[in-house]
Amino acid sequence: MALAKDGRGKWRKTAMSTAMGALVGAAAMSGVLALAGTDLLDAMGPSRIALAGVGLVYLLMAAMVGFGVAAPRAGAKVLNVADADELRDDRTNLLFSTIVMALLGATLVLLAVARGPDFAAGLVPAGVAFAVLALMLAGGALVSWLWRDRFDELGRQLGLEGASWAFYLSWIVLSLWGAADFLGLGVRLTPVDVVTIPAAALLLGSFVAIGRRGMMVR
Repeated sequence: MALAKDGRGKWRKTAMSTAMGALVGAAAMSGVLALAGTDLLDAMGPSRIALAGVGLVYLLMAAMVGFGVAAPRAGAKVLNVADADELRDDRTNLLFSTIVMALLGATLVLLAVARGPDFAAGLVPAGVAFAVLALMLAGGALVSWLWRDRFDELGRQLGLEGASWAFYLSWIVLSLWGAADFLGLGVRLTPVDVVTIPAAALLLGSFVAIGRRGMMVR
């Protein structure tokens, strides 16, 4: 009975965290859409809006993890961790992850609103957006290499598994989507979609990796 109650408590916490994240995400997305205005959204089109949406997900995740780092006791109630001590013990790595997610999310949003041949109404010069992307990728690769020994074996293994799942998902989706495009099946794959899919797959692959190890319920 004690195990059953503990299991129900863990699932209840996971459900609450998921619902809270969904509500915060929906509110943030609604606010961003309202600020952007219908004219800008119409000019962006579905592909750019999807890219911006993925970027906002990264930013929201960074905000939630950052909240947990800043306020471990409160963060432990909404994040998928055992207790506040886990957040305190892993504060350095979580802070690093928060910064990386925030930078990646901001870069994706910046790309989504950057000017291009089919998006003259863009808010950011194309050269600036591309330079930020190049710096983010180069800096992320360098910092990840320098910090490789700061994570334990489980953390490194989860990273590898998440990256593997992200590759598989990206490969499947891009292969099917691209084939449907060049075979003339009425589906168009744009360069924006090619940027969006790996970023989204990285998120999904991470959840698959931790879910397969039973770490979604803590």
